[in-house]
Amino acid sequence: MRPRGRSRRPLLADLPRRAYLTVKVHGWGSLLFRIATSPLRLIGLEEGLRRDLARRADLRQARSWYAQHGRPVTIVVPTFGAPDMTIAAVRRLRRTTGRQGVRIVVVDDGSAPEHQAALRELQGAEVILAEENAGFAASVNRGLERAGERDDVVAMNNDVMADPGWLERLQRAAYGNDEVGILGPRLLYLDGRIQSAGSYRNLGAPEWFDHRYRFKPADHGPANVEAPALAVTGACMYLKRSLLDRLGPMDADFPMGYEDVDWCLRAWEAGDEVLYVPHATLTHVESPTRGVEVGERERAAQRRFWERWGEWFDARAVRTPDGSLRVIYVTEGTGVGGGHRDVFEHLERLSRRGHSVELYTLGPEPDWFELSVPVRSFPDFDALAAALAGEHAIKVATWWRTAWPVWRASVRRGLPVYFVQDIETSYYPGSEQLRNEVLATYREEFRYMTISHWNAERLRELGLDAELVPPGIDLDNFRPLVIDRREDVVLAIGRALVLKNLDLTVAAWRALDPRPELWMFGVEPHLGPRYGAHYVERPSDSEVNRLMNEATVFVQTSRHEGFCLPLLEAMAAGTPTVSTDAHGNRDFCRDGENCLLVESEPRAVAAAIRGLLSNPELRERIAAEGIRTGQAYHWDRRIDQLEAFLERVADGARSPTGTG
Repeated sequence: MRPRGRSRRPLLADLPRRAYLTVKVHGWGSLLFRIATSPLRLIGLEEGLRRDLARRADLRQARSWYAQHGRPVTIVVPTFGAPDMTIAAVRRLRRTTGRQGVRIVVVDDGSAPEHQAALRELQGAEVILAEENAGFAASVNRGLERAGERDDVVAMNNDVMADPGWLERLQRAAYGNDEVGILGPRLLYLDGRIQSAGSYRNLGAPEWFDHRYRFKPADHGPANVEAPALAVTGACMYLKRSLLDRLGPMDADFPMGYEDVDWCLRAWEAGDEVLYVPHATLTHVESPTRGVEVGERERAAQRRFWERWGEWFDARAVRTPDGSLRVIYVTEGTGVGGGHRDVFEHLERLSRRGHSVELYTLGPEPDWFELSVPVRSFPDFDALAAALAGEHAIKVATWWRTAWPVWRASVRRGLPVYFVQDIETSYYPGSEQLRNEVLATYREEFRYMTISHWNAERLRELGLDAELVPPGIDLDNFRPLVIDRREDVVLAIGRALVLKNLDLTVAAWRALDPRPELWMFGVEPHLGPRYGAHYVERPSDSEVNRLMNEATVFVQTSRHEGFCLPLLEAMAAGTPTVSTDAHGNRDFCRDGENCLLVESEPRAVAAAIRGLLSNPELRERIAAEGIRTGQAYHWDRRIDQLEAFLERVADGARSPTGTG
């Protein structure tokens, strides 16, 4: 939604530059597509057309790949009871896979004679007729014995209806990543809702596993993101021959249930990942309202599973021999920024309390923050995840791009934590795909901590609970100084990031008469000459505090913030503040008490600045309350919260219920 007061003219004036960048980055085809679909964008249909075209293109590419590189596959279909559904499933498989290179083996698990008689007449599949019922895993294993020595294998329920392209897409994904051994498609109910998008352990009922995005609509964006999974359901799972030769068959001693999760966990232990492939879609006839009563065979399978895997899940060592916590934070970079500052403060202060902490990053050791803990730098996330996977530690993702490496590295060892400093979809207003990729990283297996109630509420809307651990302030650095404060200076952070909305601050400043001086600080010094401001590049904390003590007013006009720490630091320094409602600052901003909260509109911002510049008593009252607010965010209190949360994460992993 366009902010009030913003004209369309700058957007239109910018079209030539945007067109040039589109051609430069994406090519002429992308530009022509955007021109052709521009009317659809005005009525909200462009994204749907883009998704449909992308799906069609993906299918063409998968079929082209399969035609050149396709490997032989044996599809094993266990069945029991009336054969009608099995016969329909085989026909659908033949229509969607063709015949060359694909064998279908139907394994009947001891059905009545009349049912087996009907299966003997089945065309297009080999049929194995067992004399007695031995369960799903035993039937899959009988089918595996018929698979060729080079064949990959698909295990598939007889009530799964295949859609075109499913096999091509699964196999292309299988051989697009050497680390993947088992793959699962997106399964839909008959009504089009999602039945499974990969499996995870249900921490609310930890003895069970559940399906991601169950009951969401088929076009639910995050469910269309390819991603690793703890397990995929045996209703349809693709296994590469290279893994099968090392893994062996399903464990037939599971009488009913858990055999598919067991197979997937054995794959992870063998060094192969499990992958969810959303563009491979099949329909599972299983009813979404099927009964939930658990029989003795399922209870027996459950007991067997947890006897084997209970300690693997719940007895993870994340402490040093002396009992202190072992914690590794992961960042994409180490550049100047509030998010990195918060992470580095966590590391430094946890270290001072005797915990063993490290930073894993793609960036260099920071040169702007005195970090005494070990820093390990990696060329890419694959290398980082490989090193992290061997560590017994609490592993903390700090940004959505770090979430997948942390999650993958925590499947076998350690415990994954997600430090959500913002709901990062806000960074990608123009890309539905990137927003979906962000949301797909918010996995159920993480333990969450976040910095503001606003973030916590957004996570709760996604069904995730988060511990509130706000940033702290170093009150030795950010404090009132005994110096003269200017009466004609507006101070702001000089950042060009759209979310920071610096243009609004500048527009409000230019509307003032008489016009005070405008000071900025940050890492983008070119913004000073652009706006006619005095710019201080890369100041130290003490230098920032001095700027805040000299300025008359600190202004922050962000569209959105996860928390907005600089605003709180200005309060602690005794600087009167003006701010827009940026969501994350609601935890500490109280309009008319410790700051002036204004509409995101130049005249409102200008009026608030003018009011503070012209009213010393108002400045004094706002500043005094701001100092009291800042003192409530002393770092010692914040680290107390952080340490208690991490202790619960470590202890919960060994709790009787395993809910940690």
